[in-house]
Amino acid sequence: MKKLLLLLTLGLVVFVAIYRQRLFLRDPVATVSRDGVKQGDVRVMINYTNDILLDDASTSTRKLYLVQNWNKIAGGPTAPLKCFTGLVCMTDADQASATPVESGSRGKRSAFEGVTMTSKRIEFVDEHGALVEVTLR
Repeated sequence: MKKLLLLLTLGLVVFVAIYRQRLFLRDPVATVSRDGVKQGDVRVMINYTNDILLDDASTSTRKLYLVQNWNKIAGGPTAPLKCFTGLVCMTDADQASATPVESGSRGKRSAFEGVTMTSKRIEFVDEHGALVEVTLR
């Protein structure tokens, strides 16, 4: 029994080491604000290199935002994500495919203004032209 448990633990460690770029873990202390207003129904998930996945349940339709450091574009994942009860999600590749967010004509800002990413703060413009700020702690 001990050998089986040790083997499973070792397998899990190897899996996480190999797929660390694809695995997004829930960050319970991160905060999200939209145009300066704190959002309570948005879950933040983060991977090894501080890329973020936002699960926005604040509206009637669930919206996912994927912001990656390699391309600095906010977008929605094009491939289905494999998620486990909102605690961990896995993307399709290390550099996951995403459809860029495009702001509508009602927006105050353009979604093509870009993404600002540091180790503690990520900012981007959503499809409504609102500035979304994610603060990591």
